[in-house]
Amino acid sequence: MIRRVHLLLAIAIATFATFGIVPENDDENQAAERENTVEITGTEVSFDLSAYPYIKSDSNYISLNGDNWSSLATLLSQTPSRTFNVVHIGDSHIQADVSTSRIRDHFQERFGSGGRGLITPLKIAGTNEPFNYRFETTAPVTSAKLLKMPWMTDMGFTGVAFTPKTLKYDLKLSTLVKSKPEGEDFKTVRIFANDKIFIDRVFNEDEEDVGFITDYTDDYVDIFLDRNEPSVTINAHSFEPVTIFGTELMGKDSGVRYHAIGNNGATYASYNRLGSMGRDISMLEPDLVIVSLGTNEAFGSFTDDMVEAEIDYLVKDIKRNNPSAKILLTTPMECQKAQRVTRTRRTRSGKRRTVYSVSRNYKINDKVKSIRDVIVKYGKRHSIPVYDWYEIAGGDGASDKWIESSLMSKDRIHDTFLGYEVTGDLTYEAIMNAIIAKP
Repeated sequence: MIRRVHLLLAIAIATFATFGIVPENDDENQAAERENTVEITGTEVSFDLSAYPYIKSDSNYISLNGDNWSSLATLLSQTPSRTFNVVHIGDSHIQADVSTSRIRDHFQERFGSGGRGLITPLKIAGTNEPFNYRFETTAPVTSAKLLKMPWMTDMGFTGVAFTPKTLKYDLKLSTLVKSKPEGEDFKTVRIFANDKIFIDRVFNEDEEDVGFITDYTDDYVDIFLDRNEPSVTINAHSFEPVTIFGTELMGKDSGVRYHAIGNNGATYASYNRLGSMGRDISMLEPDLVIVSLGTNEAFGSFTDDMVEAEIDYLVKDIKRNNPSAKILLTTPMECQKAQRVTRTRRTRSGKRRTVYSVSRNYKINDKVKSIRDVIVKYGKRHSIPVYDWYEIAGGDGASDKWIESSLMSKDRIHDTFLGYEVTGDLTYEAIMNAIIAKP
């Protein structure tokens, strides 16, 4: 029998009488409010899982651990007149923005798009950038990455940064890519930086000038364009060297913005090292913060107690600076590591020397399951929802099956494009079912 994952979502229609107090017979007020709400029903996303019977679709749910997500249903119902913001923090699985792009597409197809959201200068910093945007500059730069220390510039919440070596420079921001040749329009550009950036000119792909006005805070400059564009080049200058962390591309002030912050090799400790992660992501006004970390801890020398302490630090930092946001922790799925081979050889002086090499033989990285257990236990103990992807993906032995089914890549750590699509579909289904769940 063909098994399918269906997102059959059913939330009772959200009316003003449910979420606010109105005069009993005020039909005009109720009609006006209904225009600013949306019924969260009718979305269906299916993925044929018949070839992947080891994926536990029956277990595809979020353990709320006593938390109540009904407020997220309220906020989603209001997306015709407000923006619903998700911030998804993670490692290389998130940096690629394949699974998160899938989740973003599902959300925006159902509730409308508030714009592409956060994009970060990954390519400028010398690492892989997602397939769905371009962030470029022709200026010479000094760049930094989260995991490459010491940082050569200031570091911000995006995990990458660059400082133009000239006081005049350009930024090209575009959603015109091969996979989406029509691009996605935006009308506001927010540039996150450590000092003021002054905008001299904005022009589009046809080199036509785009009118704009600017507004400043201590952390960013907003550039309000006079029309929608899928791609712009910004000529700017600063009076002192300025470090740029990323930009947010905004369209309408309604719908969903799904922001992905991913850095290769990242751990909970990596983001905690920034010291201001919770405060900085508050600039994105998150309603839901998802943290998908743990894989890289399993390749390091972290103990369970160390991992729990880092989880606790990040969760408390996020909660303290984003008190109205809900938090979701996800567990990493099983992966493998190459076995290290040791041998001894004699040097010219006759001394014995131990030599290490990596073979092509792989074994299950047992530490992943330990990290998974720490995350699950932490969620239960602190009433933080957990999405146990380790179990849903197939539990023990899942990595061999994912490899055989071409869902996991040859490095036996990362997924293939198809694998990430499966992950994205199932994650979206679980999030939506948790939002509509009765407390």
